[in-house]
Amino acid sequence: MTEIEISQEQLTDVQDLLDAKQEDALIPGAQVEVSPDEAGLMGAFVEDALSEDDAMTSAIDRSNHD
Repeated sequence: MTEIEISQEQLTDVQDLLDAKQEDALIPGAQVEVSPDEAGLMGAFVEDALSEDDAMTSAIDRSNHD
């Protein structure tokens, strides 16, 4: 992602827009359009899963203790 400079006012406007979209998304049946960039800023693509190596290590540790 390319870094750009934005003013505090622009940052506030973007945050207000994202907040409104998140509130709208909580309405049952609502369909809220979100761009990939907006989704990223909302945390939609935060990867916090185990890595394959960690999963394998965990499986090996478990089999050694059974």
